[in-house]
Amino acid sequence: MLTKTKVLRAQIEEKLPSAFTVYRRQERGIIATGIAPIDKAVQGVPLHALTEICGSNMASSGKTSVLASLLAQASRNHFCALVDAGDSFDPTSGHAAGIYLPRLLWVRCGTSRMKLPPLEQAFKATDILLQGGGFGLIAVNLSGIPEHVVRRVPLSSWFRFSRVIEKFPAALVFVAEEPHATSCAGLVLRVASEPALFSGNLMTQVQLNVEVVRGPDKKPVCSEKYSERGENFSGRTGISLSAHALSLQRA
Repeated sequence: MLTKTKVLRAQIEEKLPSAFTVYRRQERGIIATGIAPIDKAVQGVPLHALTEICGSNMASSGKTSVLASLLAQASRNHFCALVDAGDSFDPTSGHAAGIYLPRLLWVRCGTSRMKLPPLEQAFKATDILLQGGGFGLIAVNLSGIPEHVVRRVPLSSWFRFSRVIEKFPAALVFVAEEPHATSCAGLVLRVASEPALFSGNLMTQVQLNVEVVRGPDKKPVCSEKYSERGENFSGRTGISLSAHALSLQRA
């Protein structure tokens, strides 16, 4: 019986040499966000994958703070690109948050003479950056684009972005009001903030609530709560943005 099995295996391998080859998933690597509770929960933003950071545009949700912290961490070791669809990035505030500006390419959409809408400009710029390579992090901030406009983007576009980024040792991060890439995303975070605490005119603390809608293992993360006190992800301004009482919930 054993001999017959060996013969059968040999016949299969003769026609299909890789039939019994064991393939191991590539170690993708991560870029830390710099926010301890988030990094504790999901280790950071995965490379070779598309990530979405979502939050309300009606009020300060905290997603811009998460993006700034991520850029600050990434720019220490990588060249980064920020595709700014709403032209809302402030370099002075970015520098204060710890972003190393000499390693940041800022792509401003809607300010050129091109007749393309800002969203289309942002997607074309992202395509060029992905094909050109050389960046460890490409962040696309769609916060300034109305939600009903972003919702019109076909799923095939998100799928194409996710397939292209798989080939490069880089992270592709979209920041918007709602998640749109669905199953094409490797990580989806939804961010909301509680009212900030002030000492006089100085903001001393802001509490972030982050929901992991989709985890690195391609499925929602189980309900789990973290309570962190005094974990700062501030820049160099004396503004202490403390991510404590961070809650992670199943979508």
